[in-house]
Amino acid sequence: MNYLPSVKQSGQALPLGIAFLMSTVLLALVLFNTGQSASERARLMNTADAAAYSGLIWQARALNFQAYTNRAMVANQVSIGQLVSLTSWTQYAYHVARNIDEIGTYFPVIRPYTQLAETITERMDSVVVNIAEVFIPIIDSVNGVLSRAQQIVYVASFAATPAIVNEVVEKNDERYRVNTAYAVIGLGENGVGWQNFTRRYDDREHLLRKADVINRSKDEFTAARNLGTSQLIPGAPNVLRLPGIHIWVSKEGRTNLIAEDATTVDGGSSVPDGNTNFEWKGKDTLSLHISELEMTRRGPRWVHREIPLGWGARYLNGDFECEQDEESYEVCPSYMRQNRLAEWVANSEQEALNATYNGIRAYYDLSNLSSGNRDPRLALRIEVELPQAEIRTASKIDGLGSDEVPESELRSGIGDGMFGTEDRMVGGGMTVIASGELFFHPPDDYNPARRRGRYEVASLFSPYWEVHLVETPLESQFMAWALRDETLFTEGASGIAEGIEQFASEKEEELRRLRQLHETLQSQLEETLDETTRTHIETQLSGIAAQIVELESAEFATDQVARTLSEGIAQGAERAASAEVAEHEQMLQAYGREQGEELINEFQDEVVDQVTDQLQQTLQRAMEDTVENAMSSFL
Repeated sequence: MNYLPSVKQSGQALPLGIAFLMSTVLLALVLFNTGQSASERARLMNTADAAAYSGLIWQARALNFQAYTNRAMVANQVSIGQLVSLTSWTQYAYHVARNIDEIGTYFPVIRPYTQLAETITERMDSVVVNIAEVFIPIIDSVNGVLSRAQQIVYVASFAATPAIVNEVVEKNDERYRVNTAYAVIGLGENGVGWQNFTRRYDDREHLLRKADVINRSKDEFTAARNLGTSQLIPGAPNVLRLPGIHIWVSKEGRTNLIAEDATTVDGGSSVPDGNTNFEWKGKDTLSLHISELEMTRRGPRWVHREIPLGWGARYLNGDFECEQDEESYEVCPSYMRQNRLAEWVANSEQEALNATYNGIRAYYDLSNLSSGNRDPRLALRIEVELPQAEIRTASKIDGLGSDEVPESELRSGIGDGMFGTEDRMVGGGMTVIASGELFFHPPDDYNPARRRGRYEVASLFSPYWEVHLVETPLESQFMAWALRDETLFTEGASGIAEGIEQFASEKEEELRRLRQLHETLQSQLEETLDETTRTHIETQLSGIAAQIVELESAEFATDQVARTLSEGIAQGAERAASAEVAEHEQMLQAYGREQGEELINEFQDEVVDQVTDQLQQTLQRAMEDTVENAMSSFL
């Protein structure tokens, strides 16, 4: 037997192994680049959401600050009304004690006690008046500070929102940018919306609206200090009814916030100057009422008499509510229902409080105050960009890829950049759009059962402003595409249209198959006699029928989808064509810088200095006068 000589062969699999290895490495690089892009996009989206949310959170806090300061100013006004009420009540108490002391002259046994009561009430009245005259200017100055602080926060929020958005983006990743055309327009539209969302009210109509809120917010003591006989004398009836005579005691008192148009003298006559003056006035009375049955020519009738026992009246910021008649008597609107004579005496002896009071200050509220404005919202849409050169793909790895692609079509040899890939992104980078809304969310919205038919209308007197992220409207997305790159706009839109058409056709095919399956199962059910099998088929038929109903109720008409898409494209293109990017950018910079500096300087130079001086003067006066009088009254 002849044997062929053996020949040793090697290296035949090496070219195939190298080719397989290179393909594997290239596939790994593709997967790496895809993963990096997806990861960067996720981080970019999270950053954009955080920036939009943070910018709106600042504005929500600003609106809630306006609401809290509005409430604080109302509460301060009510506290001023309480101080005026106390001074009126202490003057009334002094007059009651004085009248009782005059009666005590006929009863020597009780005269020392009546004199002591008169002295105590007189000094108590003096102390309360001093305290009121000290603290009313302080409270009024605080309201002035709050009113100006509202204006500062309003402008600061306008200027701060773009800065907050930029800072959040920069803190998340220094590579990210918020300087695209759509980002500038989004911030500019939010700025315009912020300007139109609220306004500062200082006209008569809206100051009277706030005065009505203050009057309805008064406590029981300020609003009505009325007591009947049974409350003044425990156990006694409200009216003592004797044969032919009825006797009762009535205590009435109240404090009102009064408004009047301010006037100036022009040519010897008073002319309204467009401003409104406000006055606090309190009155307290106590009267004994006697109603006797008397005989007259027309028969018996009840004759009423009132005997004033005590009275008091004090006002703040001028008495423009009352006018003098021809005999120089004060003619004032009536506060009392029964004690009319005691009120007349109080009007004739009313006293003014020597304290500075500037009335109701200007305040912020929604621009649209109609009851139909139940759901006002303010949107913020921003676009965050990551430039293509900053995306960490394989081409950025030294020795593996490179930023430059070799010019030759064939690559040979092993060296730096042999796996170089060319990163291409439409518009030169990766962008995402985030949208959020500022809205009014009162507590009853969390539990609708608590409403009981009521609905709280949005206003800046309720601090219930919140923020949430929302889907970006289709036209806004197309607008961003058109501003960034026309190719992205046209090709992206056509790609979406093709995808939607394919989706609709797949759903129609799925519906056709389900109908066929339903018919087949229905035929099997008619032919089957076994109860277990029939139950199983009926269960399947029920599930398939539910799927068919769901698909039939959905809208998969491609023409309708195409129509919606074309409308979004047209709106986006129109908004992109009319967008004034430079105008929005200049508005954001100029308004925030000039208005902010002007108001801050005014706030520091005028309001703070005024309040500081007022505090120093009033506190010094309190130390020297009020405390001394209070101590001497009770020693």
